[in-house]
Amino acid sequence: MRLFDTTFVVDLINGQSAAVRVAETVDEEASLAAISVVTVHEYLFGIHYRYGREGGGVLQEKLASAANDLDRFEAIPLSREVVETSAGIHAELARLGKQIGINDVYIAATGIRYGLTVVTRNKSHFDRVPKLKVEGY
Repeated sequence: MRLFDTTFVVDLINGQSAAVRVAETVDEEASLAAISVVTVHEYLFGIHYRYGREGGGVLQEKLASAANDLDRFEAIPLSREVVETSAGIHAELARLGKQIGINDVYIAATGIRYGLTVVTRNKSHFDRVPKLKVEGY
């Protein structure tokens, strides 16, 4: 069971070959393909940022396409339990001087809380989080 981070979602949608291979493997295994709602936010932020000033319904078209892209995944909410886990991770990484962005802390905490392996292009970044299972591509 895997939790895909935002880099994976973007790479998959852009047809990046390594991400596509991972997606095909997950499809063959018929295993859970999940994302955090944080990934939903990051992905939609990118759409709004890039197309928000365009007229002619371009933004609405891109958001509709993004909704289809994201519907491939089970979205896991940012619950109190996930946030409690993230607070401990955040504090430990800060003490060690190995901080990562808060959104990635939330994604890592989601993986730990639900026993999911985080799939990411940025493996060395997530490898900083103790007890997190990480799969690179």
